[in-house]
Amino acid sequence: MRRRVTLATAIAGAVLALLAACGSDASDGTGDNQTKPSATAAPTSATPSTGSQDPAAAALVGDWEIAAEDYVLHLVEDGTFVQDYMGVIDFRTGTYTVDGDTISLVGGDGDTDEGKIVGDTLEFELGTATRLE
Repeated sequence: MRRRVTLATAIAGAVLALLAACGSDASDGTGDNQTKPSATAAPTSATPSTGSQDPAAAALVGDWEIAAEDYVLHLVEDGTFVQDYMGVIDFRTGTYTVDGDTISLVGGDGDTDEGKIVGDTLEFELGTATRLE
């Protein structure tokens, strides 16, 4: 009988440990239950990286669209971005930097997308984004 209780306790402990490992703290930016910012508000969890001090980055602030891909990129003055994709609002958020003619979007997911600033467009692998009026 004692062995069954010990085995049941060990199994229950292992299950609890697995469940604890699956959960996450939303404050670290990796949680599935993380509150996403709206497209009209700047993401609050991202660390500003460009701000209005960088003239090249400040010139890009606004909304950019790749219509054929149902993609909108919102570049915010504080150096953060929000992406809407395929009808999903706030699909991805993060920070952006500008270095010469290259814009880097560093998402909260850890992925970085780079694009080229060409005239009044942003060229990404997904397509060419134009500014929304």
